[in-house]
Amino acid sequence: MDNIRELKNKPLVEALFEIRWALSGPPGIAIDPFYQLLIGQLYGALRDKFPHHVALPSAEVPPQMIPFTPQHQFRTAPDRWPLVQLGPGLITVNDTEGYLWDDFFASCGFVVQSLFKVYPQDESPLRIAEVSLRYIDADLLGDTSPLDFLKKLKIGIDLSPSLFDNGIITPKALGVGLSLAFPLNEPKGVLQLSANQGRKGEEDAIVWETQVLTRGEDTPQNPESIEDWLGKAHRVTHEWFLKQVEGELLEKYL
Repeated sequence: MDNIRELKNKPLVEALFEIRWALSGPPGIAIDPFYQLLIGQLYGALRDKFPHHVALPSAEVPPQMIPFTPQHQFRTAPDRWPLVQLGPGLITVNDTEGYLWDDFFASCGFVVQSLFKVYPQDESPLRIAEVSLRYIDADLLGDTSPLDFLKKLKIGIDLSPSLFDNGIITPKALGVGLSLAFPLNEPKGVLQLSANQGRKGEEDAIVWETQVLTRGEDTPQNPESIEDWLGKAHRVTHEWFLKQVEGELLEKYL
């Protein structure tokens, strides 16, 4: 059972699963030669679960000018989540507050199978370049300073008092911007973390992201291995999240 389901007040803003595949041609003008065909073919494959198609404003831009940028969305209904995004060399599955892992995993599997089913593999094999699973969370700061909130997330930043001993600078951080990356053994890749001061609704908040990213020779190349990768990546992010919020924050999110 996924313990995240028990969090009635989870801080999740968005969950994103993303696949990128190799384009053809030199940098700057690289293209997916089957992209225009893929738009219609993929819509046909997804239509039973994601029947509402939206052409984004970026769809007006030639694909070779904005590789790996979403141009089309396929939604369950207007303004409803989850959704699928498609762009040159890119497909994503996105969900928000209604996220449940089992449902999200099933949607991702359906999308992956659909992509491989309709992509013209005989003419040019689909070469997956990168896969990632990313969670964006946010919580209101209230009266808590940004650095104190990071401590609640098990992230400590210590600045030497000598930096402030001339009295010119007040030792109270007004904002935070942090990015960290760690090697990951299972699945092979990188665990990336970031935390920034931002907004949640109309109030100041800490927005933190947790991402598992695999690219290069370790990238899975077929639907089965991609789904296996996704399950492993989720275990990493799930366990990390529970460790980060253990204590005061977990009690708040239950």
